[in-house]
Amino acid sequence: MNSYRKKFARLMPREPKTAEAGFSLLELMIAMVIFLIISAAIYGLLQIGTFDRNRASRRSDVLKNARVAVHMIGRDVLNAGLGYHRRGAVVPDNFLTTRFGVPADVDGNRDMLTGVIVGNDRNANNLNSNTAARTDTITFAYRDMDFNGGNVIDLLGVAAVSGSPTVPRLTSKTATGAAAAQPYDLFLVESDTSQIAIMATAVNGSNTIDAAPTDPLGINQAINGTGNLGSLLRQCTSSADQNCTTYSATAKRFYVVSYQVKQDGTLVRVIYGNNRGAAASAQIQELPLAYNVEDLQIKYVLDDGTTSDNPSVGADGLVGTIDDDWQGFNDVRQVLITIKVQSTEIDERTDKPESIILNATFSTRNLGYDAG
Repeated sequence: MNSYRKKFARLMPREPKTAEAGFSLLELMIAMVIFLIISAAIYGLLQIGTFDRNRASRRSDVLKNARVAVHMIGRDVLNAGLGYHRRGAVVPDNFLTTRFGVPADVDGNRDMLTGVIVGNDRNANNLNSNTAARTDTITFAYRDMDFNGGNVIDLLGVAAVSGSPTVPRLTSKTATGAAAAQPYDLFLVESDTSQIAIMATAVNGSNTIDAAPTDPLGINQAINGTGNLGSLLRQCTSSADQNCTTYSATAKRFYVVSYQVKQDGTLVRVIYGNNRGAAASAQIQELPLAYNVEDLQIKYVLDDGTTSDNPSVGADGLVGTIDDDWQGFNDVRQVLITIKVQSTEIDERTDKPESIILNATFSTRNLGYDAG
């Protein structure tokens, strides 16, 4: 029986073996390589997107402060020379050098404080890789049109303060003519013969203003001084008298502001005088506007269409020589500003702080007019 079964089993057809479904090792490795390639591409795209987003965020933060600073400069460009004699205001010799860093002139004459004062290549900057590079400065002067309801102070005359022979005291025509004035206000004293810049060091009652030569800006001069060391507020004694003022004169408050980049890269707006209620030591205020400023360059378009770095330079092209003329500042018709700012963070692609350049152009709408 068993032999029969064995024989029968040999005669029965056998079912074919079926291959089991699956991947070979080679196929699995190929799939893994493709997956890794796709994953790396996706990661790279995501990383690029992250870099771009971070870069855009940094640029936005950096440019925000830079734009505010440029806007403020532009506003002062528009105001420059407002309510100002075109020739400018008389100040002591080398006052522009002491206060604004302008190269000293070679003569002994008084300086002229014009509506725009140019300081070309003045300050070193720690953020600039070029150690020889210097940033520019610019200063503006213009009338305070809101002072005293927009009215000038009519002046009756001047005399030395009793017991203080160096101190000029201006007296208004009316008993309350100087009521709006306060100590450390800056004034333009105008007459037929001159426009003089002074700082009030004391206001007595409502009708007198003192301008002691010990003011914190060094802008006042002694009324009993001689030659260029004497105050031009001195009253003229005759039509032939010079270095003096004819009265009746007027006084009007004015502003002087400057923009410069400190060595650490901080762009500041410097306000001179007019800090009411503050001490003498606080009459030069430095207000930070932007940080990490690597460079500030300013060019000037003049009334003849030419462009200059320094409109006061004479024909010899050298600063601080006999042919320099401050009146060249009055020929400025446009101010071209280029500010370069560094980000505070490292760029992931370059491993260095990113530098961003912002350009702006503003017109000096008041410098072409002679305001009395």
